[in-house]
Amino acid sequence: MTTPRRSTLAQLMGDGPAPMPSQHDHPKPLVSGALRAVGLQLDQIKAEASESRDLKVKIAAGGLVVDLDPGLIDSSFIRDRIPVDNDTEFEAFVSGIEQKGQQVPILVRPSPADPGRYQTAYGHRRIRAAARLGIPVRAIIKALTDVELVVAQAQENLARQDLTYIERVLLAKQLEELKFDRSVIMSALELLPAELSRMLTIANVIPGDLIQAIGPAPKIGRPRWLQLADLMKESAARNRALAAVTESNFASADTNHRFAIVVHALSAPRSTNDKIDVKSTNGSLLMRVAETPRRMRLLIDNPEFKNWLKSRIPTLVSEFEQQNPGAET
Repeated sequence: MTTPRRSTLAQLMGDGPAPMPSQHDHPKPLVSGALRAVGLQLDQIKAEASESRDLKVKIAAGGLVVDLDPGLIDSSFIRDRIPVDNDTEFEAFVSGIEQKGQQVPILVRPSPADPGRYQTAYGHRRIRAAARLGIPVRAIIKALTDVELVVAQAQENLARQDLTYIERVLLAKQLEELKFDRSVIMSALELLPAELSRMLTIANVIPGDLIQAIGPAPKIGRPRWLQLADLMKESAARNRALAAVTESNFASADTNHRFAIVVHALSAPRSTNDKIDVKSTNGSLLMRVAETPRRMRLLIDNPEFKNWLKSRIPTLVSEFEQQNPGAET
């Protein structure tokens, strides 16, 4: 029997009508207005397709795959991966395509903004690899709505278990910020409401720049990211976490170890005064920040930096008042 995930991809590739749901399907909640149209469209995409041919069968039958110049293909409007420094897996991926060729086509749609170009639904790494090798990329071109593109992109990654937990969290947050209905997000990522709420909590509590610095962390699952989110709620946690990111051992660590470094920095016992060293790019100490729950002190020994900061104080006060009208200064 065709699984729901395969059925979704097969239906996206098909040209026939969607099959009727079986009597065992759960009833869908009713919506109205514009959301009803989105819901009906999503139901069609997600319907069981027991009689339709799946994606691999259609590819094998030929006639659907074309060669495209990677330079004509734009990224999806949804970013589903966190970049990794020294990505050895990608280098091996490129080598595999160079030796064996591209085995699975990507999925693109005609660009809604630029005629003659295409937008990726999935296959970003294959596009990068083809561009690196200077070869065309094998692609299926399909007219997709934004909802269809999101569902295809998310479920293709889920089918390969390719996204880490935190990458799925960031994907859910992006869809939320783009005003996709939560029913669409849950269907795309195969989530229950409670799990989606937990993901959005993590995304809203842990700063995005900290997540990007840590990286995809494939060995770190939901419980430990929830632990980090709880630690980030403490006073001065953001400063302590970002200080850990600047340590020399952080840059050389892999993404899973980086997560552990940040958690350790937030979990370690603190003295009454929480002190952070601020250093220049060459490693020299510019100032030390001593922070308590009630106040913060700047300890500056560097005379040049001290004079520069003093000259900037009026400008900083003005910027603060412009961004915080009505605040007491």
